[in-house]
Amino acid sequence: MDLKDKNVLIIMPEFYSFQTNLKDELESRGAHVKFYDEEPKKTKFLILKNMENIFHKKDVFGKFNRQLTNQIIAEKPTEGYDYFLVIRGNVLSEETIITIKERALKNGAKTIYYTWDPVEYVRHKGKLGLLFDKRYDFDSVDVRNTDMGYELLPLFYTDEFDAADWQKPDEYLYDYVSVSAFFPYRYRYLKAFKKANPDKKLLFKLYLSPVVYWGKKIKDPKLVKNLDMDIITFKPYTHEEMRQQCKETRAILDLTQEHQQGLTMRTLETVGAKLKLVTNNAYINEYDFYNDNDYVIMSDLSAKADEAERTGDYSAFILPGEDWLSKPYQENEEIRRSYSIHAFIEKVFN
Repeated sequence: MDLKDKNVLIIMPEFYSFQTNLKDELESRGAHVKFYDEEPKKTKFLILKNMENIFHKKDVFGKFNRQLTNQIIAEKPTEGYDYFLVIRGNVLSEETIITIKERALKNGAKTIYYTWDPVEYVRHKGKLGLLFDKRYDFDSVDVRNTDMGYELLPLFYTDEFDAADWQKPDEYLYDYVSVSAFFPYRYRYLKAFKKANPDKKLLFKLYLSPVVYWGKKIKDPKLVKNLDMDIITFKPYTHEEMRQQCKETRAILDLTQEHQQGLTMRTLETVGAKLKLVTNNAYINEYDFYNDNDYVIMSDLSAKADEAERTGDYSAFILPGEDWLSKPYQENEEIRRSYSIHAFIEKVFN
């Protein structure tokens, strides 16, 4: 798709390297991209959200919306923007969107909304998307259950996780890798998986911020008491380190919250890298890349952990063994490439 010399306005929260990936891809197609952070001061915005919820205070983000609108209009290209993309838009007002459309865009500009959160978890409940020409949602259940004209669009994998550019190692260091941010449920499950799979080569790491750790030591000491430091790391892995871990493993273990329905970025990275995946996201079988050869769903982990901790029997957490790990990856190149960042951009901006 030719985006040469097109002006693209994007408002979104910072999310790992998502912004950089989008910017690099759009600029490689010749576009001029301008980003504005939806939540530039995370702590302040969290306080404002709590004020809104606790005190039912209205328009807590009014000042931010007015400042953002004025800044965008003041800094817009002389001829205006050709494309306007909002991702999540959790704190944006309808007035902000309408004013930007009227005063910062070219006539005939295309407007697109995308959410990587289920609509029930964003403040506007998905209604903000009605102000845009196109609306996309990463959650298949959302798309089925809402009547606001949303189309399904999962996240993507980047070129860094494209198996076409990878050389397989002579010998894998790991059978399973699971590296992510610390949440109590993840820690609980990984401890169970570790106990149940002593015969396998595992890399299980959860990043716990030192600030959060010491805060919990004071406020909720039971949560961080006797942590397994083989699982916990106080230093976050870099993007390159996580990529290398994927290169050195036969499969990925991805643990989401029980209610999560949309696909994680890590899931899409396994598609790009042609890696087998074990996950507790039961909705993965609704996607065209799913097959029993490469994907295993382990459901009801909370109940299984309750039972394991009660009885000491962790057999419900035994991961698939050599028979499954050694099966050749079932390839479908057309489907695989449809989840790349290139396909994502084509879908959003075409």
